[in-house]
Amino acid sequence: MKIFKSYFLILNIIGLAVLTSCGGGDGGDDTPQLTPEEQRIVDLAGSSSGITWATTSVTFDGASSNFFSDLTLTIRGNSSSKTYTSSNGSPLWGANGTWDFNGTNLNEIIFDGDNGNIYTISLNTSATPSTLTMTVNYTASGGVAAGINGANGTYVFNMEEQ
Repeated sequence: MKIFKSYFLILNIIGLAVLTSCGGGDGGDDTPQLTPEEQRIVDLAGSSSGITWATTSVTFDGASSNFFSDLTLTIRGNSSSKTYTSSNGSPLWGANGTWDFNGTNLNEIIFDGDNGNIYTISLNTSATPSTLTMTVNYTASGGVAAGINGANGTYVFNMEEQ
């Protein structure tokens, strides 16, 4: 009987060890999944230091343009703060400012709260380096009367991650 109790105790200990080593039974990663918005922010802005995007080509009203050919745009963001800095982006971008998605549309961005100029974006994070295309039918606040003669029109910015 002592031998039976010893075997029973050993089997219980082994069984308990096997059950506790399973770790909850889901067999998956316990890392929380990102929401679509959080993933889009990561794709656009990367880590806390941001991603710098540089133009590879620009079109204005359908024609190739050298305007903005040396534009860089560094996008930073998280769920509570979305900022950018730009170099050679005037008049479309200030030296720095804020950005956000156009409501729940993760394929549209608004810079500096300017709802009149919505940028449609397309990202290719599978490319090396990643690419970003932004299209905007830009209208200066107040149009030509605002003193930005010739800036109004449709821009397509093809950019690469730096």
